[in-house]
Amino acid sequence: HFCFVTPRAYDVDRTLSHYFATVLIQHNIISNSTSQYLLIIRFSLFHCTSGIFLKSSLLHKHILLTMGSKSNKKSASGIPTCVVDNDVLNKNTVGKMDDIGLSIFAKLCGMNRGVFVLDPPDGKTYGCTSFPEVFSTNADVPSWYTVKDSAHFTQSFKTGELTAEQTVDIIDQYVSTVYQSSVGNSDNPYGCEVNGLAKLENCPSTTDTPRSLRQDGDIVKSVTLAGAFVPEEWVTGGRVLSMEEVLDFYSYKEFKNMSKLGVNTVQIPVPCNAFIGVGEIADTITTMLKDVSKAGLNAILTLVETKNADEQIITMTESVNDRITAAAKFANDAPAIIAIQLPSPLPSLVSAARAASTTLPVLVPVNKGELASMGFPPDRFLFAALDVGASTSVADVASSDSEGDRMKMFYHENIVCIDRSPIEYLDCYRDMPVYVTSGFDLAVDNCINKDDENFEDYGQCNRFDETIGSGWWERHRQSLASRQLFTYSKGLGFSFSGWKLYGDDDDESIGKIDSPEKLLCLRDVAAAGLLPPIDSIGNSTLNEACLNGPKADFAMGDKTLAPTPAPPPDCGNGWWNYTINDCSYWIPPPPTPQPTAAPFACPSCETQPLSTKYMVSAALVGAVAALVLNWLVKKMFGRGDGYSSLP
Repeated sequence: HFCFVTPRAYDVDRTLSHYFATVLIQHNIISNSTSQYLLIIRFSLFHCTSGIFLKSSLLHKHILLTMGSKSNKKSASGIPTCVVDNDVLNKNTVGKMDDIGLSIFAKLCGMNRGVFVLDPPDGKTYGCTSFPEVFSTNADVPSWYTVKDSAHFTQSFKTGELTAEQTVDIIDQYVSTVYQSSVGNSDNPYGCEVNGLAKLENCPSTTDTPRSLRQDGDIVKSVTLAGAFVPEEWVTGGRVLSMEEVLDFYSYKEFKNMSKLGVNTVQIPVPCNAFIGVGEIADTITTMLKDVSKAGLNAILTLVETKNADEQIITMTESVNDRITAAAKFANDAPAIIAIQLPSPLPSLVSAARAASTTLPVLVPVNKGELASMGFPPDRFLFAALDVGASTSVADVASSDSEGDRMKMFYHENIVCIDRSPIEYLDCYRDMPVYVTSGFDLAVDNCINKDDENFEDYGQCNRFDETIGSGWWERHRQSLASRQLFTYSKGLGFSFSGWKLYGDDDDESIGKIDSPEKLLCLRDVAAAGLLPPIDSIGNSTLNEACLNGPKADFAMGDKTLAPTPAPPPDCGNGWWNYTINDCSYWIPPPPTPQPTAAPFACPSCETQPLSTKYMVSAALVGAVAALVLNWLVKKMFGRGDGYSSLP
């Protein structure tokens, strides 16, 4: 008998008792042969039934103190720590980071009002503007060189003063120290969020919950069979398929094609009431599961609360519980089914499933806003099914021009790596490994619902044709897909939103992304080359998907800037006038001197060397000529007057 002192008391119904019995069985406190229906345990509560589940740690504490626990613990006194994921950031990849400051320090420098401390304290407070000396010492940085702050650290790596190993070591110390200095990490799903570069370690477990839903230990790589048993207008064009059409739509051939892409599981949404009595849906699922198994695949049943013309949404607890129990029994008896997903996180539904099987893996749906409040009594086979949908708010979908569309894509690329943190948070702090059940696709709007009566038009669906054949959109969709595949593989696995559109069987149309709906079809995005191979999970290329942020080229898109003109001619003290295509001056320069004529070159004659005989003969002839001339002058003119003979 357990008593929780609160204002008003009432007894919990037999459903909760059944659930509590399951907990005792899993802890080996009672024998599995003990009938749950014979075990009557009463709780004195004073609030609401779900209150005990939100305080699951208190319930578990009473179980352990009163009756003892025989469960194995991976880390009984472990305190979770946040460290750099060396598969992503290591000595071989740190040099590929575009900007360490933007990826690391821009995120963490503002936490805890910008300060952090050491453990144990050393009497000092540190921050991005002041690193402790021990960071350098632990990283084996030479004693004569100390990294003073984040700016100095970034510059030291660029200049080669820090090796790649030392750089990663200091980043790891910084990330861990900031996390340890933070308060409330156990209630903060994003406490270890460093753009997908960090992970949680040393996580305790009270249940030894398996970290895989599959017997082979692999993660779930699933695709949702949308439109089969639960209407999805975007898949079937508004039609509700008959069971014959469902089997033709999702045939053995399609399951085999899924397997070739690396898919190992199919997720089958079904109405909650499909397994009450003998029904057509249950019979069709049984037939379909044979083809699923034949293709080497497993299945997850996703229970959905539906509403039709003849039936209102079921709200009575007892009716819903009966339906869940029937569905869990069906799943437990079907070898191909590895898990069942509940329609809501009500504890009574978990108990209803446990009434059929204590070991069937059960997935509890949750969205990002409910992470911190998740809490259930310890259950080795209880897991979380996370919705990561990107079209849940105005900020997610609204855009009314081409640049706004591209900016929205850039935004979704940026935030997808952040989802790694809540996936690991639930596993570490709530002991609930996470399966991504919905929201994995390449759509960044809600345009598949544009024909709905309640669709809100912000202008987001008017320019899809601009994305067809666009190199920009192709590159960024590839970036988004790589980031999603990396992030969502950090838990139990994922399910892509759909396989193909009904009636789209033309081979030429496969891989042509010509409508918003095809962005949600695994067959088409894979054929278009937008999604990395599913089997690439864990390789070095995919591990680098979140190493850098997306390229911020959304302003121009596919357009490029016009080429810039060549530099103008040098005009000296003037300027180049593009109007007249010539130089202009405030004061014109002096005219350029006209070129002078080329100098005249005198002709030259070739001469021969003169001999001695020739020179003597020339001298004699000259002397004779001089005497003759002198005689002629005297003969003609006589001697002049006034002259006297020289002595």
